[in-house]
Amino acid sequence: MRPFLLALAAGALFAVSLPPMNWEWAGWIALAPLLTAAVGRRPLESLGLGLLGGLFCGVLRAGWNRDTERLFWAYLPFLWLTLLFGGVALAAAWARRRAAGLPWVLFVTCLAVAGEWLTTWLPLPLNVALCQHRNLALIQIASVTGIWGISFLVWLVNAAIADATLQRGLWTKPLAIAAGLALLSWGYGMMTDPYANGLTTLPNIQQLPVAAIQDFTGDETGDLVQHASDGATDVDRDQMTRQAAKQGARLIVWSEECLGSAFRPDDPDDPTRALARKLHTSLVVGYSDDSRPRPFNCAAFIGPDGVVRGVHHKIHLYLGESRSVQRGGTPTAYRTALGRVGMEVCFDSCYTGVTRQIVRSGAQLIAMPNYDPPSPQGVLHELHGAMLPFRAVENQVPFVRADSNGRSQIIGADGRIVAQAALYAPNVLMGTVALGDGRGTFFTRCGDWLAYLCVIGAGIYGILFRNRAVSGRQRALRGAADTRPQSRPVPVD
Repeated sequence: MRPFLLALAAGALFAVSLPPMNWEWAGWIALAPLLTAAVGRRPLESLGLGLLGGLFCGVLRAGWNRDTERLFWAYLPFLWLTLLFGGVALAAAWARRRAAGLPWVLFVTCLAVAGEWLTTWLPLPLNVALCQHRNLALIQIASVTGIWGISFLVWLVNAAIADATLQRGLWTKPLAIAAGLALLSWGYGMMTDPYANGLTTLPNIQQLPVAAIQDFTGDETGDLVQHASDGATDVDRDQMTRQAAKQGARLIVWSEECLGSAFRPDDPDDPTRALARKLHTSLVVGYSDDSRPRPFNCAAFIGPDGVVRGVHHKIHLYLGESRSVQRGGTPTAYRTALGRVGMEVCFDSCYTGVTRQIVRSGAQLIAMPNYDPPSPQGVLHELHGAMLPFRAVENQVPFVRADSNGRSQIIGADGRIVAQAALYAPNVLMGTVALGDGRGTFFTRCGDWLAYLCVIGAGIYGILFRNRAVSGRQRALRGAADTRPQSRPVPVD
């Protein structure tokens, strides 16, 4: 019964550490009960406890809804979380029979981060670091390590707590090392965070007023939103854009495919291009073009003169989207009157590589038309929104994200959430961001190096532990042979 309760406690603690509750402290202890419960169990029991913890986390976050399609969207990220928890719990129990202390803690940590990196090959990447997306001082380390550094610290601290619990010690060497690394990372963030040091007040940092148009209509939310079931909400996107321009926004971002196939980027008389000229402001709009054999999911930058300065084609397509949309090519930044601006579309931001490529081409800001499917308790909106602070810090570039359904965001280059809209309601989201310098960071240049090291580290530790087990069995067999009674020779007369 005790292991069962510990697995449930792990799922509950991790659920409350995620948005919208954002109890960040819970993330530092959430996984320790699961690792403690898994050790000493048979393989299937350890696996089952991990699966139980992940599933319970999903139940608490996503709940239940009669709309099975929307419920599937909500539970999809927790499916990968469940598999990750199960695999780590199984491996932790296996390794504990061969090692304890720091080797075991490092093996569990490296294996867990390697597992997170492997989810980049799945339909929806997942990182436990999302529970720390508002911890500004800590996440600054992502400019060096990427999101993997924060995941590494979270797993390291949890594994060290589990090791101390199993050794019945209040303070162990692995726990001291884990706490020290976490404090060093926090100190690094305090020294390098531009806001903490007042760097954004310097005259050479350009401040840009921006806006995100959340053109919610309610016609796709079903019974997730009470008033939406009574019919669609009237939303005038052009009027919302005029309001943003009147309030001083120099860049206004619209949502993903909000114009459908109606936008004509090559037509100078296109109404959206004319609107940009009339308001004398820059627009980034989402639309679908007429390419063959399938259209591209596009984002276009329209300058204040009404000229289209650049078009981005969505690269990472979400699940069945690939059946109706072509995959885009290499992303880049475009020279505009505001500086060099890059664009992403929705799912592109879930992968570290797209933002890195854009910033390597000099991007000082990234505009992001977005559409997250409505889901119970807004799960997809919350988790996707928690990823953007990491993309911003990894490359020191601000984001403007416009989603028709909610959680539109304006994110500073240091990961600070400058402004964030409520779910399932129209909104003209306003904010001011400091443009990046276009040079990027160490992570921009070197990429997922820490994730690769964790894959290698987990493999090396796994081989060492396996060889140790084989050597132990061989020694046991030799010992049994040495203690076996020897037959005495028969005397001959």
